[in-house]
Amino acid sequence: MYIDKSRKEKVVAITVTYNRIHTLRKCLSALLNQSIAVDEIIVVDNNSCEDEKKQINDMVMTNNHIHLVSLDDNLGGAGGFEAGMKAAAQFSPDWYWLMDDDAYPREDCLKSLLSYGKILPDVGGVCPAIYGVDLERFQLYHHKKLSRLMLKNRPVGRKYEDLGKITEEDANAFVGPLFPKRVVDELGIADGSLFIYGDDTEYTYRISRKYKLYLIKDAIINHQDAPVTSENMSPKGWWKEYYCNRNQYFMIRNFHRNAGIRYLAFGLYTARLTAIIIKSRLMGYHGLRSRMIIKSMRDGFKNHRGKTVDPQKYLLYLQRENIN
Repeated sequence: MYIDKSRKEKVVAITVTYNRIHTLRKCLSALLNQSIAVDEIIVVDNNSCEDEKKQINDMVMTNNHIHLVSLDDNLGGAGGFEAGMKAAAQFSPDWYWLMDDDAYPREDCLKSLLSYGKILPDVGGVCPAIYGVDLERFQLYHHKKLSRLMLKNRPVGRKYEDLGKITEEDANAFVGPLFPKRVVDELGIADGSLFIYGDDTEYTYRISRKYKLYLIKDAIINHQDAPVTSENMSPKGWWKEYYCNRNQYFMIRNFHRNAGIRYLAFGLYTARLTAIIIKSRLMGYHGLRSRMIIKSMRDGFKNHRGKTVDPQKYLLYLQRENIN
């Protein structure tokens, strides 16, 4: 297929936000200061509080190329990116550029992605290297190679310095991947039914199974992703663990067409979660964690999707029951 490399291709960026106006400002500033202009920017507000809604609306009103999609309910990152990609399609983009609101592409990030995206074979997506600004190191765990049974993943490399200019990968976080229109038209958009966690892995793996997903070393995006803390394993983080577990069952079901391999993977993953339940009880964790893991197993088996655990209601429950 002939590609006119001299033509300026239309790029529409999509970011999803929820009560993080401070990071959204940085994200939009980075998008507006790319060395190659982003044509349109879609901001999806996942039903932020009233004060943040006003600030977001005021910010969007200052630029005709920024467009706001306001959701009436928090649909999670998955639902937000699904809504954003639908809105972006109205502008007939050549490329869809997805990122969380705490991602700040460096000035030449888009330029580098496009330069490779136009010449590499079988391009399904081109992804920038993700640099964590909090710990000041590259987050290679966001660039994934998946195991055959879909039970675990590993980073594409151990050190950024050891990467080649171009590295093939199986999956990537929604922190700057750039997808061509023809691939989105063929394989669809992000799956909002996953609500949160794993939606980026599902979508990028959906693409890499048919096309090539490339990590571009020279394209860099800063990511203000907070370091892992004890809260991740405290009751406040157990709703997140629930969605990671539940959506893993979806991945196994969706990508293993062979029934024998699928049920083997189901069994091994269930055994792993069962072991976590036993260990958490032996270590004296509150029984709520075991109940959340069991619910994730049950909902995963039954293919329940959407917001099956409401994070706000869950946190209110912890407060009411004095679980900490």
